[in-house]
Amino acid sequence: MSMPIRSLAFAVAVAVAAACLVQAAPFDPAARAKAIAPFLDEQTVAVMHVDLTRLDVESILAKLVEIVPALGQEIQSEGVEVELRQAREGFLKAGAKELYLVASLADLPPCGPIVIIPHAAEVDPALLRASMPSAWKADVMEPVGGAMFFGAQAAFDRFKATEPDPRPDLAKAFEAAGDTAAQFVVLPPSYAARVIRETMPTLPAEIGGGPSAVLTEGLLWAVLGVDVAPKMALRLTIQSRDELAAAALRAKWLDAVRFLCAQEAARKAVPDLEEVAASTIPNVEGDRLVLRLSEPEDGIRALSAAITPPLQEARARAQRMQSMNDLKHLGLAMHNYHDLKKSFPAVGNTDAGGKLLLSWRVHILPFVEQQKLYDQFHLDEPWDSEHNRTLIDKMPEAYRCPASKHRKEQGLSTYRVVTGEGTVFPGREGVPLKEIKDGTSNTIMIVEVDDDHAVIWTKPEGLPFDPDHPARGLGGHFEGGFHVAMCDGSVRFVVNAIAPETLRALFTRAGREPIAAW
Repeated sequence: MSMPIRSLAFAVAVAVAAACLVQAAPFDPAARAKAIAPFLDEQTVAVMHVDLTRLDVESILAKLVEIVPALGQEIQSEGVEVELRQAREGFLKAGAKELYLVASLADLPPCGPIVIIPHAAEVDPALLRASMPSAWKADVMEPVGGAMFFGAQAAFDRFKATEPDPRPDLAKAFEAAGDTAAQFVVLPPSYAARVIRETMPTLPAEIGGGPSAVLTEGLLWAVLGVDVAPKMALRLTIQSRDELAAAALRAKWLDAVRFLCAQEAARKAVPDLEEVAASTIPNVEGDRLVLRLSEPEDGIRALSAAITPPLQEARARAQRMQSMNDLKHLGLAMHNYHDLKKSFPAVGNTDAGGKLLLSWRVHILPFVEQQKLYDQFHLDEPWDSEHNRTLIDKMPEAYRCPASKHRKEQGLSTYRVVTGEGTVFPGREGVPLKEIKDGTSNTIMIVEVDDDHAVIWTKPEGLPFDPDHPARGLGGHFEGGFHVAMCDGSVRFVVNAIAPETLRALFTRAGREPIAAW
């Protein structure tokens, strides 16, 4: 999975999981706000609080799969459930009972949010570091001001050089979220209203136009509280300047909904769009807008029905893009290897007796920024030697299609080379570019295979060339076809309907066959 998608899935899993009440905890919104206040700056835009003592990972993720299948499948396929459970157990063992995530515009991107764990004196740093999920790995873990700071070095340096920015509304936001175990608070910076007024004095005509003060006065802060047991329920509260500002923001919300419902693409993506939209209109309660969604009222399921198709589409689009990028990097690594060795790697290196030892994937590790991993291999031993077996679960993410159902730790690669007479990988010697007489742009170098044909990444085993069924084992991850890396380093998407004779010609390096458009 691409990193942005994985980070989002992990954050949602943490937040929703935190909402399962295992045991009651004192509800003190002022104390929560006070604990995180020293870590907020003028560019802070969001704060999340999670009570770690109230997690029930299995039941919560089961509920997530039930309510929002697309996101639940994303979380399950990436092994987030196991990682989340292990992290929760490790945090508690280390003495951490709650945590905060703080997002600042100064850190996004590429640093991501910082993690703050209160009561540092009660926390075992070594256990805490060992328990941090891979999605949250960062450079610095330091006790600061009675709490443990965990984040990127740049974020830590900025924190030390910046004065905290008081956010008096934070306690009110926590209070509005209620006694839930997970709260998401959106805190527009103090300068946000001025920037909006200067850059967008008038709202788009499509949603009725009018002054942008509808936004700047209608949204001072917002908070989402989440409960799961016994039924999932969401409560969104938006604080406005006064009752008139709240009513104006609601009216503009209705304008935006009407505009969305008039779009043909939106109606096609969500067949029951009007019904879904009607269930997501907040009510004015004094100087606030409040939206409540719950399972008994089918609001949650209506929302799920609306977001599942675009989530699935976005996921597939992101995975296709990531697979193309992975293959581009592998193709570039192959060429860098060729520049050094004067040929592409063979399917694997051999010992003095001609026995295959380690896959081409191992030998291009230095060219995919994995020199340290490469140095750990015993290159004169086979892939399944006692030592080299211990490195199988360290497979780089780029060796697995992000849409694969296999987990990275299994060490199964879905990117393979096709081996056999006439291909770019005919035997146990590497092929130089000069032998690719059909042209590098007309010859396939690496293919994307289905999960049934994935292979242990260190094993020197190619996908045998089958002239009668050249597409056997290819694809299976994306609708309509599969990706290949060509010998010129480009990446192409091959449709499943490609003529077998064309695919055969693309697999041979010097067959001189005519190649039809594909």
